[in-house]
Amino acid sequence: MRTDWSLFFGSFHPLIVHIPIGILLFAALLNGIAAVKKNKTLEFSAGLALLVGSLGSALAAASGYFLSAGGGYDAGTLFWHQWIGIAVAAVSFCAWWIKRNQKKDIVFLRAKLSTWLLSLCVLLIFAGGHLGGTLTHGEGYLTAHMPSFLKSLFPAKSPVQLQKLPPQLDSVRIYANIIQPILHAKCVSCHNPNKQKGDLALHSAEGIIKGGKSGNTLVPGDIDRSELIHRITLDPANSKFMPANNQPPLTTVELGLMKWWVASGADFNKNIAESRLDEKTKFLFGFYLGFDEESIKEIVLPEVAPADPGIVRQLKDLKLIVRPLATQSNLLDVSFVMVQKSNAEQKKKILQKLLSVKEQVYQLDASNCSLNHEEMKMIAGLPNLNKLELQKNNLTDEMAASLGSLKQLVSLNIGQNAITDKSIAVFKQMTGLQKVNLWQTRVTDEAAKKLQDGGVVVER
Repeated sequence: MRTDWSLFFGSFHPLIVHIPIGILLFAALLNGIAAVKKNKTLEFSAGLALLVGSLGSALAAASGYFLSAGGGYDAGTLFWHQWIGIAVAAVSFCAWWIKRNQKKDIVFLRAKLSTWLLSLCVLLIFAGGHLGGTLTHGEGYLTAHMPSFLKSLFPAKSPVQLQKLPPQLDSVRIYANIIQPILHAKCVSCHNPNKQKGDLALHSAEGIIKGGKSGNTLVPGDIDRSELIHRITLDPANSKFMPANNQPPLTTVELGLMKWWVASGADFNKNIAESRLDEKTKFLFGFYLGFDEESIKEIVLPEVAPADPGIVRQLKDLKLIVRPLATQSNLLDVSFVMVQKSNAEQKKKILQKLLSVKEQVYQLDASNCSLNHEEMKMIAGLPNLNKLELQKNNLTDEMAASLGSLKQLVSLNIGQNAITDKSIAVFKQMTGLQKVNLWQTRVTDEAAKKLQDGGVVVER
């Protein structure tokens, strides 16, 4: 049974281990210089350094063993790190003993046996040191801050793959996009696949659910019984406070987010829309993630049936960009950017096909497409269109008149077109319109102000 004294001695391992490493590397340097200069004094000094280094290595291996008794390390990595450390002590001692007994220090491939053993010792030091760094700092510590041109040559897979933040707040997954990054920044350095303090891994949902040796790491719906919340909210002076070892603690906002997640059931899959947050909580999430105030406002997306996969595939074959608007939504974001130079017949064919999924089209970019009057009427037939980009289409007031039927449209960019003040009446018919871009149009400031007086944001 390990005692407090053994752990106390083991805690000195990071200090002790570096002393023999330096001495043995110095011995290798002295040995090399002595071999070149044939200097007996340097030979003796190299041997003395070997003896001291081997004894120091044995002491380091012993302290490392006691430290490992505390647990929390990857078994495979720890196994090789321990035995390489023991091998360094054994090989360096053998090198000293052979070097001391000149008759046994035979020449092999133009170098003395002691020199070969010392070279092996240096290689073992590098291998063991790397494994020690992996145990302490986690896998990939060497490549974490590597310049990008080197990362392309030496790609490394991180044990924790964080998901990219989606553009829509409602699509943000609370665990994957908020909770996991907090744990990754503040906790995973000590609780990862290679280093599991308290037998606890926080790099994945599986590890959190499994918990550690303290038990009750996570009790969904109960922050008082959840050891994870208890530890991160202790007084920093408490020995059980997390993060330990003077690492930066969670901020007040991060603590609030963690508490809310556990209290609300600690779901690992729901996004913000599915969690049905109140406005205050949703604003907190949006503010923390850096969403602007407009994005944080609650958006209730229309519920529509899924688009026909065959039609979507045909639209993509016609070089139309068709993307899902958000996860858990059947709405589509469509762009004509790849077909802007198509002729009128091709554009008509594309729009006719697009009308087959008209219920699902929520955002449409048809800028710089030289649209005609008939094509504008087709676009006006999209009943759930929320955002429309029509800049640089040579549109006239007559062509824009058909847009009046888009009562649900919220955002319209119709800049760089030949429309005049006559189109203001059309925009007023669009009762859902909140923002319109009129840059480089013939609309006067007076007419634009009338639109602004009606609560529409006008960009010029």
